[in-house]
Amino acid sequence: MIRRLYDYKDLLLVFIWREFLIRYKQTTIGVLWAILQPISLMLLFTFIFGVVLHTTQKNYPYVLFFYAGVLPWNFFAGSTNFAVTSLSGNFNLVTKIYFPREIIPLSGVAINFVDYLIGLAVYLLLLVLYQIQLTWNMLWLIPLLAMLVVYTTSISLLLSALNVYYRDVKLATTFLIQFLFFATPVIYSIDTVDNHWKLFLFLNPLTFIVENMRRVTIEGRDVVLWQIGLETFGIVILYLIIYRIFIRIERAFADVI
Repeated sequence: MIRRLYDYKDLLLVFIWREFLIRYKQTTIGVLWAILQPISLMLLFTFIFGVVLHTTQKNYPYVLFFYAGVLPWNFFAGSTNFAVTSLSGNFNLVTKIYFPREIIPLSGVAINFVDYLIGLAVYLLLLVLYQIQLTWNMLWLIPLLAMLVVYTTSISLLLSALNVYYRDVKLATTFLIQFLFFATPVIYSIDTVDNHWKLFLFLNPLTFIVENMRRVTIEGRDVVLWQIGLETFGIVILYLIIYRIFIRIERAFADVI
């Protein structure tokens, strides 16, 4: 992908900047929405599960527990929701000139990644405010974030390509995102799940990523090496398969779209 996009890096930046302007140009608080969205969900979950239902989530403060789950989830959901109609919605560009088509869904991933980084800065501030001891194990956030980006990019490319051929993919994606939300430990801990369901949940890479983002930040523990190795291998294989398929069928996008 890097080799294919190198000559088009300026165009990629133009698309990213365009999406940034579309998202924030005429908003009142601008990029503060990147902070408000995860915080509002975090407060909602804290009220429902902490005040109304009185559930317990290990020994974590509710605020940190839910924010740590909402942050990566918002990045994934925002990127995939953008990507699914990104190619079909830009048919006027796809049908007129050639450029690597992955630039369009990638611009959505990039702008959501910027939002994630802004939210991550708030998360680090919350860790300090709640007097969570910061350890060197927090450096595991870097490979975990890389895994999140690669996985999100893969699913975004797949959905954007499929929607060119089958427009009902957009409707199916709405259901898929809702299903994945409950199959990802955003509002619960994997430790509360029965053992015979854990393997099923870990088939979703987001489960491993979200759980370990909490583990290395709030708990200060490290990642199990064989687990991250296995998950990384699976995500890389998935990316290679999807990207190869994307490149093979992109030549027909202009005719089909």
